[in-house]
Amino acid sequence: MKILFAASEIYPLIKTGGLADVAGSLPLALRTKGHDVKLIMPAYRGILEKVAPIQKTINLGNPFGVGDLRILETHIPESDIPIWLVQCQALYEREDGPYVDKNGQDFDDNHLRFCAFSWAAASLANQSEITGWQADILHLNDWQTGFAAAYLESWKNKSVAVVTTVHNLRYNGSFEMHKFASTQLSTELLTMQGMEFYGRFSGLKAGLVYADAITTVSPCYAQEILTPEYGDGLDGILTLLSDKLTGILNGVDYDAWNPAIDPLISQTYDVTSLEQKNLNKQVLLAENNLSTDLSKPLFGVVSRLTEQKGLDLILEALPELLSQDARFVLLGSGDKALEQGFIELQQQYPEQVAIRIGYDENYSHRLQAGLDVLLIPSRFEPCGLTQLYALKYGTLPLVRQTGGLADTVFEGGEKANGFHFQDTTTDALKACLQRCLNAYYQPQIWRQKQINAMHYDYSWETVTDQWITLYESLIQ
Repeated sequence: MKILFAASEIYPLIKTGGLADVAGSLPLALRTKGHDVKLIMPAYRGILEKVAPIQKTINLGNPFGVGDLRILETHIPESDIPIWLVQCQALYEREDGPYVDKNGQDFDDNHLRFCAFSWAAASLANQSEITGWQADILHLNDWQTGFAAAYLESWKNKSVAVVTTVHNLRYNGSFEMHKFASTQLSTELLTMQGMEFYGRFSGLKAGLVYADAITTVSPCYAQEILTPEYGDGLDGILTLLSDKLTGILNGVDYDAWNPAIDPLISQTYDVTSLEQKNLNKQVLLAENNLSTDLSKPLFGVVSRLTEQKGLDLILEALPELLSQDARFVLLGSGDKALEQGFIELQQQYPEQVAIRIGYDENYSHRLQAGLDVLLIPSRFEPCGLTQLYALKYGTLPLVRQTGGLADTVFEGGEKANGFHFQDTTTDALKACLQRCLNAYYQPQIWRQKQINAMHYDYSWETVTDQWITLYESLIQ
């Protein structure tokens, strides 16, 4: 099959979250199975320095009146995956991130930036005369690409099947209606059953309504988003579209996340040499000037600091945990009040708490290898990748039962690999933390959970066949 995979971020070129990891891994797994996969992404500032030399340039003209859209054909570094970069200086070459300015505010023209990108993706997938290559499947990801489904709908000559994957429903890409005129889309699409969204227009809703199949990044999340609690205003339309909705769990790139071969950790280890994990813990404690008593548990967080992730619950529960001689380390950034709360906690418990504001890929590997427990008390979590990384490293996840966390972390029975709680309250988290502490001081129980965790296989190879089956059903 010929598949065009459209995403607004792709690792290792640019990353703000789990979407980039998926976009960097799933296409590679599909190509390994023999399918012809190409990627498409905006040519943000600095991207051209990270890819192979440009092999071909195609000018798509100036359909949005902001400058020519050029398609630059190249390859992802150190791979054979071809990528089309959509270049337009006025839209993408900015000093700040892909979506927000230096003050953390959405760019005012994000509707135009991602409409132009979506238009280019739809054009290349649907019109073989542009490149001589005709896609069977156009795989869209989140709101930034959802407009592509609307363009295909409006052109009336669609010759490609469209899959839209929801990585996080909360980010729906909705904009004030006065901006719609600049999208070059027909107002016929602005209906309740179309892309109209509470008096605005939404890129994500377009991607849902006009797709041939909708997927989420875990089976549990696919069910949750049909409810008002998790549907973020889209549960009604998703319920109508539920016959084309399915959940496929994200995979993990075990070439990058595997303690047996990880060059970024102090001591490699596997399930047969678990005692070597303690050397990573020792180094991590020393690196952060924390008490190096290896007999005491080390808890940690690697996360965006947002209310969604339940970080406020951790702040409230930590003092009681620290009173029992636990240690805590955190890597993340986001909500300024949460950042300040954790910094103040470090000042209060300097020998037990280490906080690092920001993101450091190398340090995140050292955390996964050195922690005993990874805390993920999310209010909602479409899939989550950090708990999947933690399992492979024998670091037991402690999670709230929601979305992909509920699909992958189990506390009881033969497959127990972590700890979980249900209610979104500090008391529920505290009770779970206490169960975790009790298990930590029972070495046989703890070791068995670690062994169970490390035996789970969430590699892309195990889920790729589900994607192939879905694609083939659409073509047939």
